[in-house]
Amino acid sequence: MRILIVHNTLNDTGGGERVTLHIVKTLIEHGHDVVLGTVEKTDWKRVLKIINVKLPKIPEEISLTKELRAFGLYQRQILAFNILRYRSKYDLILNTHGDAMLVPADIVYMHFPTIVLLRGPWSIHTKYSKSTLWKLYFVPYEAVLSVGIKNLENSLILTNSKFSQMVIERYLNKKAVVVYPPVEIGDYVKCVSDDKLVQRKNSVVVISRFTPEKNLHLIPYIAKELQDIEFHIIGAVKGVRAEKYLSQIKMLQKKFNLRNIYLHPNASHEEKLKILSRSKVLLHLMPYEHFGIVVVEGQASGCVPVIHKSGGQWLDIAEEGKYGVGFDNLHPLEIADKIQEAIDKWSPKLARHLARHASKFSDKMFEKRIIKIIEIYSNM
Repeated sequence: MRILIVHNTLNDTGGGERVTLHIVKTLIEHGHDVVLGTVEKTDWKRVLKIINVKLPKIPEEISLTKELRAFGLYQRQILAFNILRYRSKYDLILNTHGDAMLVPADIVYMHFPTIVLLRGPWSIHTKYSKSTLWKLYFVPYEAVLSVGIKNLENSLILTNSKFSQMVIERYLNKKAVVVYPPVEIGDYVKCVSDDKLVQRKNSVVVISRFTPEKNLHLIPYIAKELQDIEFHIIGAVKGVRAEKYLSQIKMLQKKFNLRNIYLHPNASHEEKLKILSRSKVLLHLMPYEHFGIVVVEGQASGCVPVIHKSGGQWLDIAEEGKYGVGFDNLHPLEIADKIQEAIDKWSPKLARHLARHASKFSDKMFEKRIIKIIEIYSNM
C-alpha cells in the first residue's frame, strides 16, 4: 500500500518520534510505499544519531516549513489542511502524533489525549497550568481538539499503555488498543553481560529532554543529599528554551558546589550505553508519564528504575513496584531515600531479572503487532 504517516516534527527526538520511526521502518521493510507528512522538515542526521533507528531508506517527506519556531500545538492542526490535499493519493493515513486530531486518519496512535491535560490529577504537572499566559495559549487549543474528536469516529485508535487506554476511555469515551512503544533492547541487554556487571558503580542515570516538565532541576537538590553517588544527565537540547533550562541546572550545580553531577547534552547512543552499563539506577522524574521508554531502557540495561507512582511507567512497566522503586512526591529527600534503597537492592541477579522483563517491550514485539494491525486493516 501507499501509506502516509503524519507527525508534527521528528526533531524533538522523544518517545513519540521513536514510535514513528519504527513504524516507518517496519512498513518499508514489508514492502509498503511510505511518505512522511510533517510541519517541520526533519533533520535526519541529528534525529537518527540520537534515536538510532536504522531505516532501510529515508522516506519521501511533505513538510510545511524548514524550522518550527513557535505555536507548535496549533501547527499540528494546520498540518491537517495540508494533508487533506493529498488524501486521495494514499491507501492509508496513519497519524502517529495522536493529538493532531483534525488530521483525517484511518489509524491513530494516541500517546495521550492532550485535550485532557488540564482535566485530571496530572494537570498540576503540566506547563499549561503553571501560568495564566500558558492557560490562555492552551484553552483555545482545547476547543480546536473538541472539534477534532469527531474525526476519531471511524479511526482505529492505538495507544501506548493501559494507563493511556483508561484515560482515553474515561475522557473521550473511545476504545483504544494497547500497543507498547518499541524499545531497541538489543543494545541495552548487552549491558548485563558478566564483564559489564562487575563494572557497576553507585551511579544514577537520567535520560530526558532538557525541558522544565521533566523536572531535571530537582537533580542538584537530590544530588546534594547523596554526594557519594554519581548523577549522569543525558538529554536532547533543542532550542533556546532547552538551552536556558540547561543553564539553570548548571547554575544550581555551581551554587551547591556539586562534583557528582555530569551533564551529557545531545549525547550519542554509544555514550548513553556506556553510561548505562556503569550505573545501578535509572531515575525518571516525570509524574504521570504516559509510558516511559527510557524506563524500559534502564531495565534492559540492568538498572533499577526509581519513578513516580503514576502513569504507564508505574502501572505497565514497573507493575506497581514489582520491577522498580516508586516515590509519591517530587520531594528531593524522599527521592534521595528511594535512590539509596534502589542502590542497596541492586545485584547482578536483579539486573538480569529486569532485563528479561524488558523484553516484553522490545521493538520486535512492536513491529509484529503493527504489521498484524496493518494487515487486518488492509483486508477489511
